[in-house]
Amino acid sequence: MNPSVDQLMIQRYVDGELSGAAAADFAARLLREPALRKEVAELEQIAHRVSEDEPMAPPADFTLRVLNATRRLPGRDELEQQDVAADAVRLCVRALMAAALVLGLGFAWHAGLIYSGRAGTLEAAPAEIEREMDRLDQLVMESMEAPEGGK
Repeated sequence: MNPSVDQLMIQRYVDGELSGAAAADFAARLLREPALRKEVAELEQIAHRVSEDEPMAPPADFTLRVLNATRRLPGRDELEQQDVAADAVRLCVRALMAAALVLGLGFAWHAGLIYSGRAGTLEAAPAEIEREMDRLDQLVMESMEAPEGGK
């Protein structure tokens, strides 16, 4: 959240950071704007309560607890090993995903699910096609001439 210009001015006014002329201008605005005056009063009330509070003393074992907690944290070498292991796992996952994709595309191509643009086309010289047509005609003629019970 970005504070508005008014919020910054209120904060500086309450903290006593405005110069004489700026403080006088802001005080004049307070007389004209009740909403601004209310915000300043609320912030002054909070600042007054905070200044009256006694500073908190940390518990006696605070330092010891912080030091023990930092000792339980992983060291630099352990963190670097974890980073290397995580990188290796990510690389393996990517390699397996790529292999699965290639395998899936291979199955789809083999099953004829991928259009190659060459479906139904024959590539042969006209003479080769003529020879094959003659051979097929010959087979049909022979099958028609064969006796019915000869099988």
